Parts: sequence; structure tokens; C-alpha cells
Amino acid sequence: MIISPIMFGCGSHSVVSGDAGGSGSGGGSNGGGTSSKSDTLNPHIQDDYTSIASFSDHDQWGPYNVHDPSVIKVGTEYYMFTTDVAYGDNLDKIGIQMRKSKDLVHWKFVGWAFNGIPQKELQFMQAHQSGYKQQSIWAPFIMKVGDQFRLYYAVPGNNGLKLAAIGLATSNGILGPWNDDGIVVSTTSTDPINSIDPTVIVDHNTGKYWMSYGSYSAGIYMVELDPSTGMLLHPGATGHLIAFREKFGDSIEGSDIIYNPDLNKYYLFVSYGWLEDTYNVRVGRADQPQGPYYDYNGKDMAAVGNNLPRITAEYKFDNHSGWQGFGGNCTLKDGNNYYYISQARPSFNKYLMDLHVHKMVWSPDGWPVISPERYDDVPQEKLTADSLDGNWEYIVLNNTQSHNVSQHIQLNSDGTISGGASNSTWTYTSGLLKLNWDNGNGKDVEKVFNGWDWENSRYTIVFTGLNNSGISVWGKKVN
Repeated sequence: MIISPIMFGCGSHSVVSGDAGGSGSGGGSNGGGTSSKSDTLNPHIQDDYTSIASFSDHDQWGPYNVHDPSVIKVGTEYYMFTTDVAYGDNLDKIGIQMRKSKDLVHWKFVGWAFNGIPQKELQFMQAHQSGYKQQSIWAPFIMKVGDQFRLYYAVPGNNGLKLAAIGLATSNGILGPWNDDGIVVSTTSTDPINSIDPTVIVDHNTGKYWMSYGSYSAGIYMVELDPSTGMLLHPGATGHLIAFREKFGDSIEGSDIIYNPDLNKYYLFVSYGWLEDTYNVRVGRADQPQGPYYDYNGKDMAAVGNNLPRITAEYKFDNHSGWQGFGGNCTLKDGNNYYYISQARPSFNKYLMDLHVHKMVWSPDGWPVISPERYDDVPQEKLTADSLDGNWEYIVLNNTQSHNVSQHIQLNSDGTISGGASNSTWTYTSGLLKLNWDNGNGKDVEKVFNGWDWENSRYTIVFTGLNNSGISVWGKKVN
């Protein structure tokens, strides 16, 4: 029996939702910019939410305290489900945070899916850990199958990652009430795999359902589900490895998978590093959802070694303290538009978790890349080479251990580039900006479009792409 999904959420140690923005090291600017267009577009969302971080202010947490998001569109609204985590001592409530939005920019906090950990999962944890205490629910994933909403989530143990269970709850409404359908897969301290970070993807040819899960302990695994129930097709199965790093225990987590029908490829996103600072996202692609997934250099992601392309990392533009912990993402396809959604942490306080939604586009050779600026539904206008002449901030995401800081380059009207490597040129044709560095020894191919400059509260033009090493390259026009 094949059950067709109506709309998928994004999730798996990632957050999808509206986004917190602003300029300056202490938070967002509420200024209106320099034109009526800027006044209209300015989202007026600050980065620093310490003043409303207390539990009593949770109704104001729309773009804040966001980690491990998953988003689904229902009708004309977007709904987001996230991990139970909050800045400060705010673990008063456990049950998966929920938000909604009409525009992917402004979000309203609407409560929790559950009142504590559902009973079947709670009983499993109590049976396997003496003195178990309810602390949080991690990494929800939301999808709709027929008329039923399915909400997957992870319940971790209190002393590490191996003791964990992935549960499933179902409902006829996006905000519940939810039925506890039970545990999909579980692991204990003696298992090498850990049962966290679920993401479900459907094979668009066969209708088979697959769940990727696991992190840190032994890499990312893929297991087949029963389409009619959402549970394991073969009870007791753990699946097969689809992504690994250098050694057992390396930080790789938060898998998310999206299908691009135009390219007929499945794309696997995983986060490397630590969620408070060095998070960075890598991508592989496959012809079928169960893999194998191959990286930018044609390497199987299940093999030993780190992978490219790298599409996010710590970064800093002028007039802002910068962002870190930029990972744990989900992705969303809405019509012909794609979005990358995750947390990011402002460098002035690494414990704040601001929502980042970025427009995602596809490079000429079929890899996802994201806008250097957060999404604000900026109208897209026809751009010409003359539009691009001027001063730009330019970032190459080379570094995974500290901020990648922007430098200034000038795209001159004669096709030369000032700043950066000498003997460099640029051309722009049909939406593609080609940067040739040092007599062509380095080459970037960039998608160009209009965007909102969150650091400076104004309308701008941005570009995003990959260099010939598989590293993301970003730019925004600043004059």
C-alpha cells in the first residue's frame, strides 16, 4: 500500500521558522533604512532577546529559543516544531515547542504539542535509567500523510546520547491533540547507534518511506518505515549507514533530506561541529533516498572522511558581532521556492538561539547554496551588469573553527575586481556572476538576487555560490 504525503516538514536537529535579525553586536536595529522601500521591508526583529527570555514571556518567543526546527505548510500558514530548549533556566515546560507564521519572517509562539514526555516513551526511559528525570524532547519532524499529521521526536537519556528513543505521535489537526503511537526505534547505552534526530523522506518513484536518524556515536543511519503506520517496516531493524566522519564519535548530526524534482536528486544535509559555535553544514546527493549519498568530490558520505560542499559556517559581516552555531538545519520546498532553516547564535551571547530562514537556490552544477542574508520576502527585480558595479562585502566560508570575516571588493564597470587577488575579473550573464581570481586560478560561480541587509536595515543585492573547492562564497552589495 502506497500512501502519498501531502506536504513534508523539515527537521531533524534543525529549526525552520521565521528569523531573528538586526544590526549591531547587541541586537537588531529598529531603524527604517533610507527609503520608503526599506521602511516597508524592515522586519524590526532584534537579535538580543534576553529581556524576554523568562518563561513568563514565552508568548514572545516567536523567532527565539529555536533549535532543531521542522516546518510544514498547512493552507496559507507555516507551522514550526522545535526542541524544548530555552535561554537561561527555562525548562519549566516539556512537550515540543510550536510556532506559526504567514510569511516565514514573523512567527507567533503557540504553545507545546505535549504536556511532558508521552507515556510510552517515558516508561521506556524510566525502565532503562534509574532516577530518570524528564528534561527535554529533541528534534521533532512533522509531515502529513493523507489526512493524518505525523510528528516524530527524540527522547534522550539524562547522561548521554546513546540511551534514547524516537517516538511517533499522530493527529488529525496540525496543533493536536496528539495520540502517542509509541516508539519507532530505541537504543540503550550498549548500542553504538543513538536514536535521535529523525527525518523522513519518501521515494518519489516507489512510494517507500525512509527515516534517517542517529548522531555522534556512529554516524547517520537510514531505515525503512511502513507507509501505513509510520513505524518500522521490519521491527527491530536499525538500518544502514549513510554518513560518517573520521572516527567513531565525531560530531555529525541533524540529518535532513530534501528531494529536488527538477534535478531528480535527493540531498542529505548534516551538521558538523558543536551547536554553540562551530556548527557547519555539509551536503551530499543521491539518486534514491536510501543512498548512497555522494559529496562534491564524488566520495561516498558513508566512507571515512569529511565531506564537501560546506554551505554554512560561522560568519561576520560589518556592523554586527557575527553568527555562530549556524547549523542543525531543515529545508523546506514551497512551490518553486526552497528555504534553509536553522538556529544561529549571535557572537555577543552564544547561548541565544535565533531563528534563521535563508533563501536556498541551486548552483549550475546542482548543489544547494543559501543566501548570505536572512529571508525577508524582498521583491525580485531585473538585475543587469550595471546593477552589480560597486562595493561588496565578500566572504569565503573557509574556516570551521572561528568566524569567516567579510572583506571588501569592488566590482568595477570595466570588468575588473579591486581588492582580493590581483589580475581578477568578473562577468554577469542571465543571473550568474562569474568571479575569476588571479588570472583564472580561482573561480566562483554565483547566483544573484535581491535581498534584505539585516546588518544595516536596508535593501541590497546578494550573491551565493560555490568556489572550485566546494566552499560557499557569499557577497552583498553595500553602497
